[in-house]
Amino acid sequence: MTESPGGGLRPRPAAAAPASEPKLLRVSDAEREEVVSLLSAACAEGRLTLEEMGGRVSAAYAAVTRADLEPLTVDLPTTASTLPAAAPVAAGGKTKKKRFVTVMGELKRGVGRLTSETAVVTVMGSSTIDLRNALIEGPEIRLHMYLMMGEQVVIVPEGVDVEVSGFVFMGEKRVDVEEVRPRPGVPRLEIRVFGMMGEIRIHTA
Repeated sequence: MTESPGGGLRPRPAAAAPASEPKLLRVSDAEREEVVSLLSAACAEGRLTLEEMGGRVSAAYAAVTRADLEPLTVDLPTTASTLPAAAPVAAGGKTKKKRFVTVMGELKRGVGRLTSETAVVTVMGSSTIDLRNALIEGPEIRLHMYLMMGEQVVIVPEGVDVEVSGFVFMGEKRVDVEEVRPRPGVPRLEIRVFGMMGEIRIHTA
């Protein structure tokens, strides 16, 4: 209570409620999708690897407050070009392709950039393809695995939507990847395997 000029008592004014801290505000689905779109564009521009993008996308969808989202884009431009709706097309209308071929030998390769179509061919040898530091050129990537008498291994980063199809005749196909719910902005990797008398293993790092 405070004393009024006339000598009486009057109630003390209530303190103003503190303004909400912007970083503590809960985020909406639209804000999460905006961050995911920015991450996707940054990956297509070569600013983030496939592994970095996958981890940040997962964190974006799990974010509760704006403080959770802020670190995911603090090292990226505030604007970025939109991720292309389809894989880039080279001059002459042909899709960009990349090949890794091993014949009677051993290949261990960390992929720097994934084109829309990539093939791995192994004949009487072994091939290990590490995609964790790969940059992508589009939202959908197809990886074709061809094996004849040998072994192929593909290491996939977490946070990437992976679909595996195909078979290995007189051999084994082993798939141990993290399941990711398909969402806009999350890269999709389609792996098709065709093998004979060997083993193809695909697993999450």
